[in-house]
Amino acid sequence: MVYCKRGTIFVKSIDASDIVKDTNTLFNLFIELVDWVGAKNIDHFVTDNGANYKVVGVLLNDKYPTIKWSPCAAHCLNLLLGDIGKMELVTLQKGHL
Repeated sequence: MVYCKRGTIFVKSIDASDIVKDTNTLFNLFIELVDWVGAKNIDHFVTDNGANYKVVGVLLNDKYPTIKWSPCAAHCLNLLLGDIGKMELVTLQKGHL
C-alpha cells in the first residue's frame, strides 16, 4: 500500500509465506522493494513489530537515512489486547458474563 497526496493505492504483493522471515531475508526483500519503487519515493515503512522487523527497520534506516520505520499500531494493539485477555482478572470476568 502506498499513501500519498492523491490517496492510498495498492502497489505490489509478495507471497512471502514460504520464506524464512529472518533479518537478512526480510532486509533483502525490502531492499528489492525499495529498489523497485525508488528510495526517493519512500518516506516510511510500517511493518509487523516482531524483533526481526525491528532490526530490519534499523538496517533500512542505516542504508536509506531518509526512510523511517515504525511498527503497525493495529498489530501492537492486537498483541496488547491479547495479553490483557489472558490476565487472570479478565478471564474470571469472562466467566461471569
